[in-house]
Amino acid sequence: MAETPVDTHSSPEQETPARPDLERLLRWATILSIAAILGHAIDAPEHLTEWWGFSAYLVTAGAFQFFYGFGLLLKPWRYDETGGLREDGDRFGRPYYVLGLALTVSVVVVYVVSRTTGLPFFGPSAAAERFSVPGLVPVLLDLPLICCLAQLLRRTGHGAAGQARVSR
Repeated sequence: MAETPVDTHSSPEQETPARPDLERLLRWATILSIAAILGHAIDAPEHLTEWWGFSAYLVTAGAFQFFYGFGLLLKPWRYDETGGLREDGDRFGRPYYVLGLALTVSVVVVYVVSRTTGLPFFGPSAAAERFSVPGLVPVLLDLPLICCLAQLLRRTGHGAAGQARVSR
């Protein structure tokens, strides 16, 4: 009997079927993270007049979220040293999700503290800022991003990887 040739250059979709729930969460996290730069850009001009440090913070946070979103889009953790897809590649994204979750939560915490008690030791006036619609836009994008990243962490945990191995 003749052997059929094996295609070693199959597409990633053929090698490992993606879990639709993870892909949907990743897509939303990507969109929200990249869109957050718009929120920071909307809020930055108001802070330019107050103190340069506030604007620097907004630009830095926005740039992180922008490039973080592209990292989510490219998913570099799914590939091994040879460039092939990892069988359990989703599990390797966990540190990336933790980083995004920690920094996005910190952006929301800075927003809440700056609007309630003020940021001591930062800028000429450490008093609480007033709430404004432009200032709220990044937070409205960050809250669902936090939910998506938390769900990605939960669904790619050691329990999820163990269940995937058992079901094979």
